[in-house]
Amino acid sequence: METVNFVEKFIVYIEDHLRERIDYDQVLNAMGVEQKSFMTIFTSLVGMTPYEYQQKRKMTELAYELYTGHRRIIDIAKYYGYSGIEPFKEAYFRTFGISPYETEKHFRSLPLLERISFEVVPVDKPRYPERRQYLESTRIVGVAERFPIAEYSAEAKYHLLDDLNRNGIIDELIRYNNGSIKGIVIHERYVSQSMEILIGVTSTLAVPFEETYTESGDFVIFESTGPASETIDDIYSYIFRRWRFKEEGELNCNFSMEVLKSTFDASSPDTKVQVWQALYID
Repeated sequence: METVNFVEKFIVYIEDHLRERIDYDQVLNAMGVEQKSFMTIFTSLVGMTPYEYQQKRKMTELAYELYTGHRRIIDIAKYYGYSGIEPFKEAYFRTFGISPYETEKHFRSLPLLERISFEVVPVDKPRYPERRQYLESTRIVGVAERFPIAEYSAEAKYHLLDDLNRNGIIDELIRYNNGSIKGIVIHERYVSQSMEILIGVTSTLAVPFEETYTESGDFVIFESTGPASETIDDIYSYIFRRWRFKEEGELNCNFSMEVLKSTFDASSPDTKVQVWQALYID
């Protein structure tokens, strides 16, 4: 797909269906688009998943409705699909930290999201160190979780990483890390209408964990240091908004892979981060 134009068109689609539960599997299948590629590109360009964008835009429109005061709260709640006042109040408080009745007082300080438009600028000079490497299909062993694509949040992998770190699983995985990639690998792909995240290590050893295999191919490896979620998001934004426009080859977005080095605390400013961006082989 021509990434920028497609994402812009899909934003229009979401805007037209803000009040509905969008079946992303069905919509993307009808468009002939691979789900994982779409999720990676959309998130990199927009800064959030389609589900997160829809929810934030819906809550923004709700806030505007409450602020203008043209309709009763119960009518607004039902119009946006809530079964009653209480579920609506709970969702509103989770988003903004205030009651719907306090909207007028706090409106100017609310974290509202206007319809997204994004700037795409070809790279003029490298922002991150990068190198190229060919990788044969490699075994990754670790812990996997799957999430419905209609409700997938990019934060899911960092929550999983924190859980594994807190429970000592990361330390156990590192003991088996005899493969070609040193560090904790975050591997994400689309499987059976779900987004699968596997956090593990490359290994040839017999282990009591789940396994998957990377695709063989050429990779461009981007490196930086900082809190994992912020740093990884920044690198992907750089790749899809700037770097890719100087490349002649196509990016392979059927899966994504990041590697954490040295410390595996997702919030640590000392985490060494690599994004392994796959390329299609000519």
